[in-house]
Amino acid sequence: MTGGVDPPVSTGESQPQGSAARRFEPTERTAERLALGNALEERTDDIVRWCQLEFVKHSGATFEEVAAPRSAWETTSLAVHSIANWLKSGASADRLDREQIASLGSAAVKQREKPVLSARVSEQPDVESGSRPNPHRGAGFQLSVALITRLNLWWSEATRTVLAEEAARLKISTATLDEACDMVVKSCHSSLVRMAKQFDAEFESLYERLSNLALHDSLTGLVNRATLVDWLDRAIARLARHPGGLVVAFMDLDNFKDVNDAYGHACGDEVLVELASRLAAQMRPEDVVARFGGDEFVAIFGDLSDPLDAAQKMAERLHSIVTEPVRVNGEDLRMTISIGIAVVEGPGCHTDEVLAQADAAMYSVKKTGRNKIVTVEGSSPNRSASPRPVGSTARRSGKAPDSSINLST
Repeated sequence: MTGGVDPPVSTGESQPQGSAARRFEPTERTAERLALGNALEERTDDIVRWCQLEFVKHSGATFEEVAAPRSAWETTSLAVHSIANWLKSGASADRLDREQIASLGSAAVKQREKPVLSARVSEQPDVESGSRPNPHRGAGFQLSVALITRLNLWWSEATRTVLAEEAARLKISTATLDEACDMVVKSCHSSLVRMAKQFDAEFESLYERLSNLALHDSLTGLVNRATLVDWLDRAIARLARHPGGLVVAFMDLDNFKDVNDAYGHACGDEVLVELASRLAAQMRPEDVVARFGGDEFVAIFGDLSDPLDAAQKMAERLHSIVTEPVRVNGEDLRMTISIGIAVVEGPGCHTDEVLAQADAAMYSVKKTGRNKIVTVEGSSPNRSASPRPVGSTARRSGKAPDSSINLST
């Protein structure tokens, strides 16, 4: 942690008027500044401990938790050294020191990010019940804008108190003490501004990252189920204003469980990431593809003048790119996929109904042997086309049929 200090640039613009011209002269005042700077530096640990104890009172954490992050408290020490160095030499903190001193703004946001991301990991279906990470375990205490502000003020108060004690002990003039204390106050205010700006910038970046996580699947980067449902709601609503239709393709990899069993879940994830990338590459700006869960994907093709005619062509294109070999552990794995297509040619449909139709069509493929495409129109599943075979059973390429992976759902 740091109480912020940001001594001004060496122009002396923040010093009392007239002091810059004589600060390097070997006068009594210069000797006082040198002595006071040395004394302040020797009391650095006292100032750090003062800030730590105040932090304990206001954060609800133990002293051990507060004192544990040494690198953070080194920044508080740097703030003290910066004032001491200014007293002794007239030199201000350089750019790197200023950035380090003001770094609490970023640190506070990064500390918030960790428990949020941990909580998202615990939401993944592959995490077994009872083994979910505790987002608060090991957190110690949470930084906030209020605590950062208080910490700067504690640092300012502690530093000025030590300066006053040392000035009395060394019989330093009131003018020199006032000059030093004035610099501490101005430096504190300057650092507060820098920290607030850094906090705002980092928080905006964090918000964007978390917003992206909320809308996308963490493994594949595709949009997630909630985002797809919202997208389909809006796409169906647009059909009331614009003629045409849309196509919803519900896709499920055949026997993907056996891929995980044969190669391991890490390799299974690689397969999902690769296939997701291929599907995304087929989307137009007006289309979207989502990982719906596990090994299921849903694609929506919008703004189609003749959706029924386009449906089968789109499904066959998606099927073709999925069945191209995927390299796993030095081997080419050939996957197959079952696809259910729902065609929407006008307004009045509901998102849940359309997705249910596409899902039911896909499961009808599963029941009739997998690796086929079934299309249904509008709200009438009875108008479905006959299932069409589009490939063979998934197997490792280059192997004879009897050496294929025994893929079964």
